Amino acid sequence: MKKLVLFLCMIAILAIGATALAANITIDQAKEIALAKAGVIAEHALFTKAHPDFDDGRETFDVEFYVGNTEYDFEIDAATGDIREFSTESHLYGFLGGESQTVNEEQAKQIALAQAGFKPEYVRFTKCHLDMDDGRKEYEIEFIANGMKYEYNIDATTGRIVEFDIDND
Repeated sequence: MKKLVLFLCMIAILAIGATALAANITIDQAKEIALAKAGVIAEHALFTKAHPDFDDGRETFDVEFYVGNTEYDFEIDAATGDIREFSTESHLYGFLGGESQTVNEEQAKQIALAQAGFKPEYVRFTKCHLDMDDGRKEYEIEFIANGMKYEYNIDATTGRIVEFDIDND
């Protein structure tokens, strides 16, 4: 009986080790993937969960963070970096006790550039100003890159991308 228990423990250890070897991304890379999908920069995110998990026979990372009053929840495949599940939820009073974050113009530009995948030296900004839309302060940002026109509306309180559009210039 002791040999059987020892044998089963060894198999479990080998299985866990093989699963760990199958992971191709790190927890930090999973966080970066989640931030990019949400369209926010790390400085605005308060991470509440980031740990490995096992779901439907696959190793995943559970990543959860708040930006202002919005909760972002991700399940990311540890082998491929693909987002398996993604959800957002707004909270009336917010996780941060009602404190509001303020995004400045430069940060709003960085958020748009990060989502589009460009560095500032490769774009030409044509518009960036603060506006009110549906009772919410938003930055309207437009830039040209690679013959395409990028337009973003970014919440000035949370840094969340509210809307974006890409067209031929």
